[in-house]
Amino acid sequence: MVHCLCPAEPPESVKSKGARGAAMNIMLAKKDEPHQFALGLQDACCAEPCCCLLSGMGAPFGCTACWARSAVLEKYGNGIADYVCCQGYVPACCCCDMGEQCKGSQLGLVCEGLCCPVFSISIARIHLMDKKRIRPDPCDYQLIQCSNCLQLISCILDIVAIFVEQARDLAHVVDCVADAFTCSVAGCMGAQIKHEIKKDKDGIVFVVVEGVPVMDGQAAIGAPPGSLAAQDEMGGSTQPAMYPTAVAVPVATPVNPSGGGGAPPNAEEMCR
Repeated sequence: MVHCLCPAEPPESVKSKGARGAAMNIMLAKKDEPHQFALGLQDACCAEPCCCLLSGMGAPFGCTACWARSAVLEKYGNGIADYVCCQGYVPACCCCDMGEQCKGSQLGLVCEGLCCPVFSISIARIHLMDKKRIRPDPCDYQLIQCSNCLQLISCILDIVAIFVEQARDLAHVVDCVADAFTCSVAGCMGAQIKHEIKKDKDGIVFVVVEGVPVMDGQAAIGAPPGSLAAQDEMGGSTQPAMYPTAVAVPVATPVNPSGGGGAPPNAEEMCR
């Protein structure tokens, strides 16, 4: 039942059109990235129990979001100087372009974390995925989808409870279950981010998915100068650069990540 409602596989295509569809296609393309997280969400609680607990407790108050956003910006870029509102993952709405707001603002980062705490943690995670070209783990899809489904059911029941008094107790129970589950997923995200940053303490470490090449125009950060991946990024060779093909084998490479926001032009955050 869980697999049917929250499948581990991403959708084959995006039905949305326009800017939203383009952004969703960018997010969907992450399934083909050559690297993976050193720690999946399902393992975060056991591998990083203290961080997972603290992240889950701090998530509703924005503490986890502020830490995660700052830590990812600092480790994989130029720190707060790279910050923009929602890191450019939210598309322009009417005359407001979120990707142009609060550039380099510490106050903007704090306000984002306080106003959209779980959403902001997700932005930090996706920014990290962009910087290291990481694909989502199948179980990650399921946990995030399950959290979204519970929140949607909770919202529907809250609306029903406005008109049906008998449904109010059920709505309160589902609210508590949905919020507890969402906080637990947020805690696992915080632990996952912490673990990834800790692994990269002495240099970027890529955990390579078996047999996945890095094709032209897609050189990962940390590609050694003169390598095929680096040459292609500079407009040279168009041959694929193959990383080692052992599953979950870290490949340590020194890195000097470039600055700038994490999202491509007109990209937006994954709809949760």
